[in-house]
Amino acid sequence: MAARRTATRAALAGLAVGVALGVAGRRRGGRDGTVLGGHRGRPLTVTVDDGVQLAVDVEEAAPASEPRFAVVFAHGWTMNRHCWHFQREALAGRATLVFYDQRGHGGSSAGAFDACTIDRLGDDLAAVIEQAVPEGLPVVLVGHSMGGMTIMAFAERHPELLASRVVGVALLSTSSGRLRESTFGLPGPVGRLAPVVAPAVFERMRARAEVLDRRVALRTRTNLPVTRYVAFGPGARREHVRFVNEMVAATPTEVVVGFFNDFLVHDKHRALAALGSVETLVMVGARDRLTPKVHSHRIAEAVPGARLQVVPGAGHMIGIERPATVNAALSELFDRALGRAAARDGS
Repeated sequence: MAARRTATRAALAGLAVGVALGVAGRRRGGRDGTVLGGHRGRPLTVTVDDGVQLAVDVEEAAPASEPRFAVVFAHGWTMNRHCWHFQREALAGRATLVFYDQRGHGGSSAGAFDACTIDRLGDDLAAVIEQAVPEGLPVVLVGHSMGGMTIMAFAERHPELLASRVVGVALLSTSSGRLRESTFGLPGPVGRLAPVVAPAVFERMRARAEVLDRRVALRTRTNLPVTRYVAFGPGARREHVRFVNEMVAATPTEVVVGFFNDFLVHDKHRALAALGSVETLVMVGARDRLTPKVHSHRIAEAVPGARLQVVPGAGHMIGIERPATVNAALSELFDRALGRAAARDGS
């Protein structure tokens, strides 16, 4: 039994360090040879009510594009706005594209440790819509993982803004709750013990945050195989795994731990009904180990009229791993959302 506990702690420690750390170095992988994460738009800063400043990137629609609308992208835990690299390429010019870094991620300030909550992220998204999206433009919200949770919190806490501005929502690789039960994709006894041991592992990480954030060599050695396992399905490209590692490495350990703690109590299932008023796409990889497809099935069942798409063989990072599939689904969502909005406005 002692040996099993030791092995479990070692596996979870490796997983936690991998989730909280990353690999530096830029990788090429765009259609035009652009460095992954190398796209830039018009920079903005959105300041929210607790003083946190969010880094925002806006790519304008083509002058003749019709109909005119905006898409706001909310990224996941330990990522930043550049994780939408392939969506930027595919959707450039079609709409006003708004990418922002969640608090504590990328170029955004973190605020207090106890402000690392999904509810706070919902309020931040409201501020981004109000300050970065031109008045009068219909809005589609696209959220991956923690970004999908952000949209749920926004719908719950800002129903009037949802009703007046939002026409469509995409929830990619995300969850409405019950994450405390997560096994992180670990098999057998180790997986069953993961929900018990993981919180203690993350608290130990917080106690050593300064050391962990300085040890780039440790990040390089430990993270690649862990990220490869937990975030991607079979056949993932090495440069994509390293690109994800680079973003993870830039996220302060305290921020990682703060949001992990909130995931344990995250419950937005009741908030999902509000999304029935807009076109909703729910999308997940069949091999997602972080937010397995059962979470997406629950979401789709709770949102009236939602469309569920499971991507065969894909892991958690579907926007990077299966960009053509995700981009096609988003494009179809835009068409449905704008058509529904036009029919509503014309009635």
